[in-house]
Amino acid sequence: MSRPSPVVLALVEALLLDDTGADADGRVSATAAVLERKIGGMSTLARTGMGGLIVCFDWWGLLRSGRRFRAQSFGQRQAQLGAWGRSSVGLFRDFVSFFRRMGTFVWYSLGTER
Repeated sequence: MSRPSPVVLALVEALLLDDTGADADGRVSATAAVLERKIGGMSTLARTGMGGLIVCFDWWGLLRSGRRFRAQSFGQRQAQLGAWGRSSVGLFRDFVSFFRRMGTFVWYSLGTER
């Protein structure tokens, strides 16, 4: 299995881990890998759009906090996700909603049997 991108890993961490940011059972990487496979299986247009949004989301952090999303602290990541989740731009809200819903589904589907 290939290693998930740092942005998708950071998204999964910020959305699904508790305030400590500790991944005790190692599900972050597995969840991120499944999400990337799902995105890779989308139609060309959807896959390209999602890839563009992931890059935009990563660099948006640089504009707002001086660091790309993947390099932010756990709290800064959660704040950026919250801002996009409440954005007046529906595409930004949908982006966060996709990762929150699909990530949660995958996270709990993986269980603790790993």
